Amino acid sequence: MSNNIDWIIHLAANGACDECGKEETGFLPYACNAHTHGMEKYGHLDFQIVLSLPPREIARILNTLGCRVQDGERFCHGRYVSGIYADCDIRLDEFQETGRKVLRVIIPDRHYCFPEDPQCEEPYRLQSMGTEDLHLKEGMLS
Repeated sequence: MSNNIDWIIHLAANGACDECGKEETGFLPYACNAHTHGMEKYGHLDFQIVLSLPPREIARILNTLGCRVQDGERFCHGRYVSGIYADCDIRLDEFQETGRKVLRVIIPDRHYCFPEDPQCEEPYRLQSMGTEDLHLKEGMLS
């Protein structure tokens, strides 16, 4: 696997920015918008994660997928991908992220249920929501 990471990961999530100190509070609980920029140089869609995981885990998943693309692997909507977790596959689904198509990483819950399964646990179900719906609208909180 290549180690020349030539893309960036943008993570928008609730909390304070380490660089500017600005506080973000607009995302639903357990939601974020983490995505890559730079896969287009490989003729590939960028990747997105919306389940709020620790930043190092988000980076591990997105960089692993990016390195696999860099090494020539191609992913598409609906594909199940092994090698991210030892005990289960993830799925990649096409979504819109700020006006562009991305492949969203869909992670099953602890019972291996995906969001469309009625038995899927929260917060894993939120992975089926549109990117814009993960952000609270002004005035929704009382």
